[in-house]
Amino acid sequence: MIVLSIEMSAVENDVALLHDGALLARRTWQAQTFHHTRLFEVLREVLAEAGVRPEQLELFAVGRGPGSFSGTRIALTAAQALAMPGGQPVIAVSSGAALAHEVASAGGVEKIAVIGDARRDTLWLGVFDGKTGASLQPTPWSTLPLTQLAGALPAGARIFSPDCARLLPHWPAGLPQPVARYPTAAAVAALALAVHASGSTPEPLLPIYLHPAVATPPKR
Repeated sequence: MIVLSIEMSAVENDVALLHDGALLARRTWQAQTFHHTRLFEVLREVLAEAGVRPEQLELFAVGRGPGSFSGTRIALTAAQALAMPGGQPVIAVSSGAALAHEVASAGGVEKIAVIGDARRDTLWLGVFDGKTGASLQPTPWSTLPLTQLAGALPAGARIFSPDCARLLPHWPAGLPQPVARYPTAAAVAALALAVHASGSTPEPLLPIYLHPAVATPPKR
């Protein structure tokens, strides 16, 4: 199956084109120096490099966060726009869960904690089994203050984060430092393919947003 995967939830963004899991072409860039309108140029470059026509694509995979709301929104919109003419399926998966599954596939970790900066003085946190990558929380993602992270981590968990640059200056003393790691488009594709093959209900084609709305409509 030929899959085009887009991952734009973190500061390092990634697009990958894969055929039966083998990488055909890939582009990565830093979100701070990249205007989102250039995404379609990058997608054309990736297809041209691999010699793949848009109509040959069989599945679109997209990371939906947690992370950059604007990045994930652009990625989801682009995937749905490209899939519309041919009616190919679009599978959205959690970018953080894809990262955890990639770490789990390498082995050697008992429990995986994936954290990020949720803004508003909070973190987002997910805890996963180190062998299967399955979530170990009742809900995949929770938010909490950084000062409460130590109490939320299971013993022996290894911490990974795409937001180390923002978190480390405020990191609690005595807590193991996180390993800097970003979700990859290949990992997003692998998780999306697993969801597609299982026939299970896919996640909604919306960014993961962990906070309640800041503004409410005015009362009439």
